[in-house]
Amino acid sequence: MKNGHHTPAPITILLVLLALLSATTAWGQECVLLQSSALKPYEEARQGFEQAWMGERPLSGPKSITIGNLTLVLLSEQPEETMSALKKQLQNAQLVVVIGDPALDFVRDLEQTPVLYLLAPSAGELPANFTGIGLRILPSGQLEAMSRLMPKVRSIGALYNPTQSGQWIQEALMSQVSTVETLLFKKVASPALVPEALKSLGNNTIDAYWLLPDELVTNPQALQALREFSIANRVPIVSFSEKYLKAGAAAAITFDMNDMGSQAAEMAARIFAGTLPGEIPVEPPRRQRVIVNTNVFRRMGVVFNEAAVDEVYSGGMEP
Repeated sequence: MKNGHHTPAPITILLVLLALLSATTAWGQECVLLQSSALKPYEEARQGFEQAWMGERPLSGPKSITIGNLTLVLLSEQPEETMSALKKQLQNAQLVVVIGDPALDFVRDLEQTPVLYLLAPSAGELPANFTGIGLRILPSGQLEAMSRLMPKVRSIGALYNPTQSGQWIQEALMSQVSTVETLLFKKVASPALVPEALKSLGNNTIDAYWLLPDELVTNPQALQALREFSIANRVPIVSFSEKYLKAGAAAAITFDMNDMGSQAAEMAARIFAGTLPGEIPVEPPRRQRVIVNTNVFRRMGVVFNEAAVDEVYSGGMEP
C-alpha cells in the first residue's frame, strides 16, 4: 500500500522485479514496455500489446530472434531517485515501447535505442530511431463509420476553425461515401460566433453534426450552444471522443485501444527482425470503436444500425 492506495497486483510484482535489477543489468535482447501510468486507455493498449507480443512467432532477421522477452515498467510508480538508473537501463534495451506522453517525454533523448510510441498526442517531430502510431483517424474512416451507423443520413454539417482544421476539412471533402450526399462545413473565427453559425446549419437541415477535434468548437461555451442546437433540431452529434457522450453527443467514433496495442506489437516485431524504425512510417490507428448513447438516439427519433455499434454508453448526462 502506498499513500492508502493499492497498486494493481501484476504491476506490483513487475515493479518488485524491476527494483531487484542491478545497475549492470543488460536489457540488450529485451523489449521494454514503458507505460506512463495505470490510466484505463493505457492499460487497454498494454493488454493488447502483451497479448499480440506473446503470440508472435520466432522471427528471422540478422539474428534468430525469439519473441516473448518483455519487461513492463510503470513510469508513474518509479521513485525519483531511480530515474537516472532507469534511463541508463533503457539505453541498453533492444527496443523501448512507450505508452502515453509522459513516457515518450522521458525517452526523447535516447539517440540510439529504437523507440516505438503510441497514445502520445504531443509526439511532434522525433529522431530517426523513433516511430509509432499517430492519434488521427482519417476523415474517410469516420465518414464510413457514420454511414454504417446512420444509413439514412444524407447531409452532415460541422463548424471549424480553418487554422486548426482546414486540412482535415479538405480531406473530408475529397472522401467518397456513397450514402452521404452533402458535407456542409462552416468556418467560425471565435466561440462567440458559434450560435449564429449553428443557426445557418439548421436552416440547411443537416441530418447529423460532426464534432471535430478543434478547440474553437469544443470549448464549454460552444458545446453548450451545440447541445441546444442538437436538441432543438433533432440533429445527433457524432464526436471524436467518448467524453462528449456525457455532454449530449449521440455517438463517438474513437480509437480501439486494445487493437492499437496489437498493431504496435506487429510493428515492434518488425524492428526485432532487423527493420530500422526510420524505415517504418508512423501509422494511423487501423481500427475504430463506435460508442453510442442510445438514449439520445431514441429521444431524437433517429434510427441507428445496432450492428455497427461496438459499445453502448452507460454513463449519465450532464444536467
